[in-house]
Amino acid sequence: MKKHILILLSITFFIGQHLQAKTKQWVQKVEPTFWWTDMHQPEFQLMLYGGNIASAEISINYQGVTISRKKLTDNPNYVFLYLNVAKETLPGKFNIQLKIGKKTQTIVYELKSRRIGSAARKSFTEADAIYLLMPDRFANGNTANDSINGYFQGVNRNDLGARHGGDIEGIISKTPYLADLGITTLWTTPLFDNNDTNYSYHHYACSDYYKVDPRFGSNHDYVRLADSCHSNGLKLIIDVVPNHCGSSHWWMKDMPAKNWLNTWPTFTNSNYRMTAWTDPHASEADRTRLKNGWFAPNMPDLNLQNQLLFDYLSQVYIFWIEYANIDGMRVDTYPYNDLKTAANFIQSIRNEYPNMNVVGECWVKTPAEIAYYQSGNNNKDGFDSRLTSVMDFCLKDVLYSSFNESESWDTGLARFYAHYAQDFVYANPNMIMNFIDNHDIDRFSTMTKGNVQKYKMALAMLITARGYPQIYYGTEIMLDGITGNYEGHRFDFPGGWAADKRNVFAAKDRTKAENEVFNYLKILLNYRKNNPVLHNGKMKQFIPENGLYVTFRYNNEKTVMIIANNNDQEKELNLNRFGEVLSTKKEGLEVTTGTKYDLKNNIPISAKTVIILDIN
Repeated sequence: MKKHILILLSITFFIGQHLQAKTKQWVQKVEPTFWWTDMHQPEFQLMLYGGNIASAEISINYQGVTISRKKLTDNPNYVFLYLNVAKETLPGKFNIQLKIGKKTQTIVYELKSRRIGSAARKSFTEADAIYLLMPDRFANGNTANDSINGYFQGVNRNDLGARHGGDIEGIISKTPYLADLGITTLWTTPLFDNNDTNYSYHHYACSDYYKVDPRFGSNHDYVRLADSCHSNGLKLIIDVVPNHCGSSHWWMKDMPAKNWLNTWPTFTNSNYRMTAWTDPHASEADRTRLKNGWFAPNMPDLNLQNQLLFDYLSQVYIFWIEYANIDGMRVDTYPYNDLKTAANFIQSIRNEYPNMNVVGECWVKTPAEIAYYQSGNNNKDGFDSRLTSVMDFCLKDVLYSSFNESESWDTGLARFYAHYAQDFVYANPNMIMNFIDNHDIDRFSTMTKGNVQKYKMALAMLITARGYPQIYYGTEIMLDGITGNYEGHRFDFPGGWAADKRNVFAAKDRTKAENEVFNYLKILLNYRKNNPVLHNGKMKQFIPENGLYVTFRYNNEKTVMIIANNNDQEKELNLNRFGEVLSTKKEGLEVTTGTKYDLKNNIPISAKTVIILDIN
């Protein structure tokens, strides 16, 4: 009996091994994981990865879907299949058959139905106020995902450079808080997989473009985040990173092509001198190092001039916009790319979503350079970035300096006047993103040394400026930081973790100063939200005198007067100078205090104060 049992087990083992060998899945990755019917571009790229699959015969039998192109590289482990989806194609699943000799493999692929009106989705505009947060540092809503098997870093909140455990669930729990504050749009730093051994918390070094990092949550959680934003009246912006991936990306072990990356004989970083693009005297050597040099040793520089990579990466962001129902884009380090390629890249996404607004990070030091990157600017060289919006790093510099300086013809509030006087360079000044701090620069609280009056002045000037405001998480409570230290700009939001001693999401746990700043910003943001004059009203400014600076925002329905006193003592403002705006006006209501001002008399302005008058 034992002999018969052994023979039976041997036969069973042999058959099992034979079946396993026959059905072994030698195609290991298929990206994108699914797609949609009725896209503007009927053709899409399917990247297949597996052992020596370049020689495979590939066939599809599904009505409306045809293989239009099969592209190979110098790596036989990749096939780039371009599928054409006819207009009348129905959503559904179909088989992709691969055959190499006698071996076959069937891949089941799905085409989904698009949301109704997806292509015409609305985007963020000048009417919005954007809240930027770093998911790892905002709120931890699910401690079960703090550490994940197979991922190098878990949570260590005692180390500023380590992961701290914030996640998508935490953000979802705070979307009502953001809506109450007066925020209308949320921008998170990237959520994609980032399995670096160190400093993975920022997620600008992607290791899998089709996977939300499990320490943040799941792909479906991203959809839930968008749903939560929309149900609370918020839009959601995706952070687009076309310049680099992460050294931990799965393809780094087996590159799709020799020219997939911009490579050098030895490691070469970018020179980070973005002015080289607009410099008429720039050398090609400097421009080459700017665009082809690596951002950091763990951030391989992507060669988007490889058309296969270009198509792959543009589809990544189309995928997430479609899947997660995203409302807008922010583009990281735009000028570190080849500019014409970057413009085509952005346009390839906007072709699918014509109303999609895109704000670009172009960290340069003059308005003329910033304006070069805003679409529609009619640049002399014909370049159009396809960015509908740009970030005003120059106004940030003005805000950093003005309130800490004495007044002269070119310092203090005169910096604002000189800055806005250059708005003629912009194609659309209303679509400029303004900010006092973000994840890459010093916290504004450190620049004012915690001075509440100076801090509130900056908030008032930010919220009333032409363009639209971006608030960095913690700005609403004057969150502290460390000057000149990346991790020092990225402290945890107090109360985002159950173990925190204080929960400053709630007024009762805030200090007096924190509540003063929070309440002030909340009033300003909600006033801005409900008054289109601050979205796209015209602006008029008067040259600062005696440390007083006056600007107006106005349209046919309303006038708003902004008066800033940068002196260390109270000043009176004589209104006779402003007759061209105020001649028929009688009374103004101060937005943050409710105080009424008679516009036929001088107005007293307290030291280090901005007053904002609503004038009908």
